[in-house]
Amino acid sequence: MKIRNLKRNMGMATIELLVAFAILLINLTGVILLVNQGQSVALDNETNTEALALAQGQIEKSQADAQFDFNLVNPSTSTEDIYTKNIEVGQVDLFTKKVTSVITWLVGGKNFTTTLTTLVTNPDAVDGGDTCSSVLAGDWTNPRKTEYEFGADILNDNSSGFPITSIQTFDHKMYVTVNNTHGNNPGTFFILNISDPSIEPSVITDFDNNPAVGEGLNSVAVDGSNYAYVANAHGSNFNTCPEGPSCAQLQVIDISNSANPVLVRNFKIPGVTGNAGQGIGTVVFYKNSIVYLGLANDSIGAEFYTIDVSNPALPIILDSYEIGNGVNDILVRNGYAYVASPNNLELQIFGVSDPTDITLVGNFDAPGGGGNNGNGKSLYAVGNKIYFGRTLLTGNEFYILDNTNPETSLPYMGFKNIQNSGSNTSVNGIIVRNNLTMLVTNKEFQILETSDPSNITQYTNPSTLPPGTGGGLQGTATDCEGNYIFIGSQSSNNKGYISVITGNE
Repeated sequence: MKIRNLKRNMGMATIELLVAFAILLINLTGVILLVNQGQSVALDNETNTEALALAQGQIEKSQADAQFDFNLVNPSTSTEDIYTKNIEVGQVDLFTKKVTSVITWLVGGKNFTTTLTTLVTNPDAVDGGDTCSSVLAGDWTNPRKTEYEFGADILNDNSSGFPITSIQTFDHKMYVTVNNTHGNNPGTFFILNISDPSIEPSVITDFDNNPAVGEGLNSVAVDGSNYAYVANAHGSNFNTCPEGPSCAQLQVIDISNSANPVLVRNFKIPGVTGNAGQGIGTVVFYKNSIVYLGLANDSIGAEFYTIDVSNPALPIILDSYEIGNGVNDILVRNGYAYVASPNNLELQIFGVSDPTDITLVGNFDAPGGGGNNGNGKSLYAVGNKIYFGRTLLTGNEFYILDNTNPETSLPYMGFKNIQNSGSNTSVNGIIVRNNLTMLVTNKEFQILETSDPSNITQYTNPSTLPPGTGGGLQGTATDCEGNYIFIGSQSSNNKGYISVITGNE
């Protein structure tokens, strides 16, 4: 009896022991799971914190880039450790971009994302600055081009004439100048409505800067929506002629009422001859109440001027500099003026932070010798790069220059020989948008891939400008607003054309 009870008690003890072990195992498993979950939560917190810091870093960089150059704020993708970093950029309006910083990563088979968004603005562009969007939209490997004959299509005037010399687009308007030395067209300065660039531009107004002569204008710059500053193409003896429409290299036009522009000032630059086209206005650039005016080569006077137009009706010459040749293009940024001319030093750089004291501080002379070595033609700048176009019979017509230190001879980062169907040409206009550089040559619109300046390549096939290869044409002007490129060209019979180019949808 005692033995039976003993066996029964031993069996119960064994069962109780097994139950106890089972409970212990369950508890231990719970502890292990709790510890693992705690480690997972800690890891998630750590990666979330890292991702948030990366997202914030991208936002801060975009804000810094926007302050330095609005055109540097563009979409991008990169990786860092386990994270994929994306910058998404959308153009809200001509002066504002929406920047979204997106960080994604994978942990334990799960996808995680952190997103931050901000707006960046371009206050420098509000007073007549660049309204071109660096954010490319649509298919630019096959851009869509629409062509208009300026006289017949836009102006409803079938007469020969209206050879376009200059275009500036700003805030849904296009300002166009023409110079017809062989006729007397009713207008030399035009304001067009381009609020919807997908349709034909419509004329808001036409204006003749000097009805007494056939010559017109060579260049236009606007200070926003108040005044246009135009370079007069008519030559006179500027030493003796009285200031007026036929004796003024610079003219100021009130455009505050775009339907009724008013000429408020003819401004003569004294001390130049004007003989045989010398000393006439060729290029005008506006920034911060200063007009930077370039003249044709003059035998006795300077060709580059800084002019105070804080009172547009009373311009005041602040300083001048003798280039030694005519001025083809002017670009001003960060206290420096870049002047392209047909000199051996075809790009000269001037300190103009004090516009009363123009100081030569640097230059670029393209490699190579011979009589065709010096003919600077066109300029564009993004960040610390200068994009420089030349007119040349042999050699390289396009250079990308390192502008980190303007007060030096700028080193080149890359170059390319630009041709039209196998023939050397001239780079008459440049637009840079993110990784693409768009060129207007004598006969073509070309797009280059320039993200790596040391390896410049053709992005897509060149497009012939109107009226076609046999028209004796010349691409003369270009500007950009939003996602649209506007190009002016002219044929041998003085007809002007406007091409509107955008990414294909």
